[in-house]
Amino acid sequence: MKIYDILKWDPADEEGKEIVAYKHEAEDFNTHTQLIVHASQEAIFFKDGRDLDVFDAGRHTLSSDNLPLLGKLVNLATAGQTPFHCEVYFVNKIYLNDLKWGTPEPISATDVVNNLTVHIRARGLFGAHITDGRKFLRKIVGTRAVYTREELAIELRAKLVEFVRDLLGKCFKERHLDTLELDSHTIELSNIIKEQLAPYFDEFGITLHNFSFMAISPLEEDLKELNEGRRNLKKAEFEGRAAATKMDYESEALARKRAREGYTYQQEHSFDVLKTAAGNEGMSGNMMGAGMGLGMGFGVGGAFGAGMNNMSQNLTTNSQPQPSAPATTPCPKCGSPVAAGAKFCANCGEKMVDPNTVICPSCNNPVPKGTKFCPECGTKLVNNCVNCGKELAPGAKFCPECGTPQK
Repeated sequence: MKIYDILKWDPADEEGKEIVAYKHEAEDFNTHTQLIVHASQEAIFFKDGRDLDVFDAGRHTLSSDNLPLLGKLVNLATAGQTPFHCEVYFVNKIYLNDLKWGTPEPISATDVVNNLTVHIRARGLFGAHITDGRKFLRKIVGTRAVYTREELAIELRAKLVEFVRDLLGKCFKERHLDTLELDSHTIELSNIIKEQLAPYFDEFGITLHNFSFMAISPLEEDLKELNEGRRNLKKAEFEGRAAATKMDYESEALARKRAREGYTYQQEHSFDVLKTAAGNEGMSGNMMGAGMGLGMGFGVGGAFGAGMNNMSQNLTTNSQPQPSAPATTPCPKCGSPVAAGAKFCANCGEKMVDPNTVICPSCNNPVPKGTKFCPECGTKLVNNCVNCGKELAPGAKFCPECGTPQK
């Protein structure tokens, strides 16, 4: 049996520097043995599998004064040299920086913005160090005599990837992340995951002092599908705008034609009804059918029958029809009547806006009510609560769902 007078651990070579937990080969000590613990170390005494006493950096003389828990088990004398049997572990508490991590398999997540299930790869850096040697030995090292930096890195990476997989999936769903804009969220996601991981690592006596994403990207096939979908959406929006513009031009031309010829849309529609009724099968070709058709027309359009009668007389006598008052809409600013189809008020110059549309604040284009993004410039047209995410009415200062004031 070898009795040690000085107990210490000096990992001088490169191999020794890679060790973070080391069980000293000595198992028999005397009282008054000198224990030397270096600045980056912590020493823990074990007896019968129980961690009893912990020593921080410095020189310590083993005695009943500084081994209170161990002394109760082995009955250490207060003078002389009394041999006792136990084990001592040294834990290296140096910082482990710039450790790399990455997802070995793609993470499946639902991109609610693009309505697509995507597969994400992520990688980054993290740093940690052991702050509680007792917890670390209990929950990580166990009975191993040597535990290396690489073993610890592997253990930490496995836990990191497990959390990253779970939290990324939740963030996609709860924060409505757009896969094509993930690079702009790396700092935000890094902070979220570090905050979630810190208390978990603390349970193992480890402090996570930094965590970051270096890259978050979808698989190539998912990226291709996302870009194709975005192009199709832009094409559909362009075609929709072109069709709406064409309809506006045609409507304006028809309105000018009606105003010039002296009738309204309602009168034109009534005339079409009369022609259809008069030409119905079994009624055409005789005066009775024509009379019934005319009677139906006057029954349906009594409010403007006189106008249609004037139109018939004008066509018969080849005289100019009397112009009727064109349809108007009150100006939202000054209240003056504005001709249907006019884009500006002739009295105050106010731009006339379809009540079923809103004006984009960025590009000033009219957009149908209920549209969430401007099809012209992509500006977001609806607001969401900063707290619960509920969609808000324009100009709302408080959320009707949770009452949170809005900025």
